[in-house]
Amino acid sequence: MSKVWRVAKTEYLNLVRSKAFLVSVFLMPFFSGGAIAVQTLLGDRVDLRDRRVAVVDGTGALLQGLERAADERNAGETMERGAQVRPRFVIEGASGDEMALSARVRSGELFAYLLVPQGVIRREPGEVTYHTQSPTYEDLPRWLRNTINGEVRRIRFEQSGLDRRLVDELSEPVPLRQYGIAEVTATGEVKKERLNELQTFLAPMGAMFLLFMLVMMAAPMLLNTVLEEKIQRISEILVSSVSPFELFLGKLLGNVFVSWTLFLIYVGGGLFVAAHYGALHVVPFALLGWFLFFQLLALLIFGSIFSAIGASCSEMRDAQSMMTPAMLIVMMPMFVWFVVLKSPNSPFAVAVSLFPPATPFLMLMRLAIPPGPAAWEVAVSVVLTAGFTLFCVWAAGKIFRIGVLAQGQAPSYRRLVQWIFSR
Repeated sequence: MSKVWRVAKTEYLNLVRSKAFLVSVFLMPFFSGGAIAVQTLLGDRVDLRDRRVAVVDGTGALLQGLERAADERNAGETMERGAQVRPRFVIEGASGDEMALSARVRSGELFAYLLVPQGVIRREPGEVTYHTQSPTYEDLPRWLRNTINGEVRRIRFEQSGLDRRLVDELSEPVPLRQYGIAEVTATGEVKKERLNELQTFLAPMGAMFLLFMLVMMAAPMLLNTVLEEKIQRISEILVSSVSPFELFLGKLLGNVFVSWTLFLIYVGGGLFVAAHYGALHVVPFALLGWFLFFQLLALLIFGSIFSAIGASCSEMRDAQSMMTPAMLIVMMPMFVWFVVLKSPNSPFAVAVSLFPPATPFLMLMRLAIPPGPAAWEVAVSVVLTAGFTLFCVWAAGKIFRIGVLAQGQAPSYRRLVQWIFSR
């Protein structure tokens, strides 16, 4: 066992001193911080040119209301601290010549034109149509939709003789806030806490994606390391001092320590930022233990898979083709996480979270969603995943024993299965 720890220590020190590790440590925070910084710097780089809209009002009753609403918006929403921060909407009346209006849009004189049918107020068949060459700009059509509907409702109320203010008072919605289930304290007081929607959704998503990122930053490095040493015939020298399984297990544990180091750096930095902004109360500290446990299982599972692939190949081209099925298994939680987040206790969520390759990611996410999965589900997931992990380590060790010294053989999954059950 001392040889395993010696290999693990050497592997760990080699990895943390490498440029790849330094890049992995600083690259993600740099990209995240850089994205925030760029958005902050470019936040005021908004196209402030007027959005001029020609309105063909078949009803003869909506144009004035649209102009009045546009003037109110331009005087209020477009200005902040005396400076213009949003483009102005300019409404003008027009005739029904669509070819002429289209030509004005193409020339840039108009941003868009709007066609309002004659019977829209009387609820006759027909629809309001919006025409533009800039379909990705959604602010203007959204504002027009809301404003037109408001004007149509106002006119309909006036024509029916109803008091609009009275209708608004009678239609005022009742507020609804979400709370957890009530509990009785030792003093007999009923206690209930309001749910924090940000924490409820952000903690599960953040935990799962952080685990996925740490696994994907660490496990594939094993494939590259094993394959590189095999190509350069370094493995043949190493197995003269230690057994292939000891070499494999040492590399696997060294990779685990590297990933845990990244975890301490990222989570430590996150806790420091949370403490600085007084947000430590939203950090789910009870989840950290589960995070480390499932991180260990995920690293052993996928580290074993990638190590076995690296040992079975003699060229990077072969490794790339062999990685496709493995990557599909790794990516499976990414395909279903949103369904699990919406219904964490559904039969589908329970079943997929008990599937061992996906369990570390999906069960961790379910544990972060109040009130969490049933105790038996957690116990079963731990037993199944631990058993699957042991199988992966055993099978990868068998493949590594033969594959690390095999040269010139094209790898295949059939051959890997034969190596697993060979003596």
